[in-house]
Amino acid sequence: MLKNQIDKEKYSIPRHIAVVCDGNGRWARKKGLPRTLGHRAGTKPIENTIKECFELGVEVLTFYVFSSENWNRSNEEVAFLMKLFVEFFAKLRNEVGENINVRHIGSKNNLSKELLNEIKKTEKASENNSGLVLNIALNYGGRLEIVDAMQGMMQDINEGTLNADKIDEALISNYMYTAGLPDVDLIIRTSGEKRISNFLLWQSAEARLWFTNDFWPDFNHNHLIDAIKYYNKITIPSLH
Repeated sequence: MLKNQIDKEKYSIPRHIAVVCDGNGRWARKKGLPRTLGHRAGTKPIENTIKECFELGVEVLTFYVFSSENWNRSNEEVAFLMKLFVEFFAKLRNEVGENINVRHIGSKNNLSKELLNEIKKTEKASENNSGLVLNIALNYGGRLEIVDAMQGMMQDINEGTLNADKIDEALISNYMYTAGLPDVDLIIRTSGEKRISNFLLWQSAEARLWFTNDFWPDFNHNHLIDAIKYYNKITIPSLH
């Protein structure tokens, strides 16, 4: 076996891996480049990680690419990112084949018609794919997701299709953007930041967290394998 590979008989593969793709701008600044080039460089490790996770047998992979708080960045940077996301979804649609089921999670408010159209076409083209579920968290906020879930439940209660006495954790999960998917097992975050940043708050209640100081554009195979090995090494004592 090659160095830093995963022996699937020895290691458990997380069902759901979530990634905070952090540090594109700092990566660019360190190299004396515009922040926008850092964002473009950050698309390559996303593509590589998708392929590797599919080959490893990961069931769900979620990338945090643009938070609902990121709108406070400069107009120039936000405009560039929105165009980059248009290209990204179009490329996904043309390259996933029958292996990847692409889903957008997050608010569609403030997204351009062009981007919404690309998202819709990509989701439609891949909706029957039976392989890896790929969530793209774009214009996403964990607290906003919980608010949306509560509003959805209240609407159903008011319409008489839901009894408040039936609300439990499983039912709440079914109102989340990730309804029907397993909770997060492993969160990966780059750039040295050690915080969740409002990402999949409900789904990450028992997730294990792995951090690296390296910026997202430098994320590679070795980082992914080290994170999975860490996931297997760290055990959380049962409280029950």
